Amino acid sequence: MKNIVGQTPRGADFYPRNSIINKIYRRLESGNNLYLAAPRRSGKTSIMRALEDHPHQGFMFSYINVEDCSNVEDYFRLLSEELEKIAIEGKMAILGEKAKSVFGAFLEKVKKIKIAGFELETTATTKLPGYVEAFEELLIKLDSEKVTIVIMVDEFPVAVENIAKAHGNDEALGFLHANRGMRQRAGKGIRFIYTGSIGLPNVARKLGPAPTINDLNVVEIPPLTQEEGLDMSLKIFQAYDVAVNEQDILFMLEKIKWLMPFFIQLVIQLLIDETESEGNEISTKMVEKVLLKAANHRNNIYFASYYDRLEKTLPADHCTMAKTILAEIAEKEAVKASSFKKGNAQVVLETLEYDGYIHEYEGFYHFNSPILRMWWGKNAR
Repeated sequence: MKNIVGQTPRGADFYPRNSIINKIYRRLESGNNLYLAAPRRSGKTSIMRALEDHPHQGFMFSYINVEDCSNVEDYFRLLSEELEKIAIEGKMAILGEKAKSVFGAFLEKVKKIKIAGFELETTATTKLPGYVEAFEELLIKLDSEKVTIVIMVDEFPVAVENIAKAHGNDEALGFLHANRGMRQRAGKGIRFIYTGSIGLPNVARKLGPAPTINDLNVVEIPPLTQEEGLDMSLKIFQAYDVAVNEQDILFMLEKIKWLMPFFIQLVIQLLIDETESEGNEISTKMVEKVLLKAANHRNNIYFASYYDRLEKTLPADHCTMAKTILAEIAEKEAVKASSFKKGNAQVVLETLEYDGYIHEYEGFYHFNSPILRMWWGKNAR
């Protein structure tokens, strides 16, 4: 098992999250559309790729990232082209004859839309044209007897915010309503899994109180258990022929605390580098040294996105408040929850909690990750 840091591990390099994957299948088999609730660096993309690479019988998964999408029609173009790509790869051969016919008609429409070069804006009150109309018709008509196609949409909340910024909140709200309506009218041939590095409930709530995502079944992706963290760490160290004592790994995990795969793999990467450069065996002292290195500015490539996304996803006043809150927690390690009672503090705190920065424990706010806290204190300004 190679140590993949900052990228998406696949195949033999993916540490199996069987309990989560089994939960996803149970929800899908019950006819649900899902929202994977997970903060950044939690391994959600790796889980979706594992579903795509090794589907259970009766399922076909397609992954698409819509982070750069800022237009309703363009969003459905991306989804349509992803399904077109699956057909080109020959994966549709397992569909029943009726489903093949419906899917074939959809692909013909997509081809005609491309030729015509549609450049149409849409709103929730007009007839949905182009890719939107073709995709909605497919959802309604496709009723596969043999397989369920699951479209996994990564960074969906970012796409919603992009649409809001480019075309206004009403357009983004209409987009959410249109998606909800499509899901509710869809046959059982297609299901959706949505996720993103910012919380969809927070994004939807900012646009309006009307229900737009309450039909989605939520699957949370928790950190690894200590047992899983130990097992994954041992597998990685073994792959690089690095001798390590199990007790030292447990010490490492205790210090990392928030056992998301990324943080474990980052520390392991630095430990392996340290053993090569210093020629020493891994020890608790080396773990302490590496944890300080992990929060160094040299790792800005991994952590700067936590800082940058506040400016990208929050209104200016909320962004300023979020930075102030995080700076105080980084400095003091723990801050009384009662300290944050001014203005929009509660909304900002909920966003920071949902997006994986902080948590509340016994009346105090803490960073989820001690490594992120140290980095924030040193580098975030």
